[in-house]
Amino acid sequence: MEKFLKTTIICLSLYTTTSFSDTLVLSTKLKIDYPNPVLIAHGSEDLIVKYKDWSFFHTVFNSKTFYSQIDLTGLEKDFIRLMFGYKEKPHFPEWFPVLAKGQADAFGITPDNSKKFNIGNSEILTTHDESKKKGYIFIIEELAVHQISIHGTQKELNLIVKNIRER
Repeated sequence: MEKFLKTTIICLSLYTTTSFSDTLVLSTKLKIDYPNPVLIAHGSEDLIVKYKDWSFFHTVFNSKTFYSQIDLTGLEKDFIRLMFGYKEKPHFPEWFPVLAKGQADAFGITPDNSKKFNIGNSEILTTHDESKKKGYIFIIEELAVHQISIHGTQKELNLIVKNIRER
């Protein structure tokens, strides 16, 4: 009987470990549940979550350092929205939409490969360039803009997107 119990406990613990999912708390309102990675590391401002064949990076969008010579403080949400094709507001300087368009091109954002939706009061904007195996998720919240970079396929980007949840 003792051997049976030990075997059962070991089997249950193996099952629990393989089905484990981690949670990244983004804010008081949002979290991301993600499958158990091979490695989690922190590099400068990025949280790096590594799997065998893909990875994702999380950072809070830094308005002062995204461009070394331009401070986007107060404009970061509009900048991200412009990258994804939102209509510009008339009060922007001429260079602002040009800068956003240039960044959209660098990220490979097109109307065909981008999506926009809301989770609660948070705005989610995603894009994926299959030829580069790279995608981006921007989460616009009241107090912060989160940037998640995916180095993998559309399937992996979708895995992260579908696991963004309200807390």
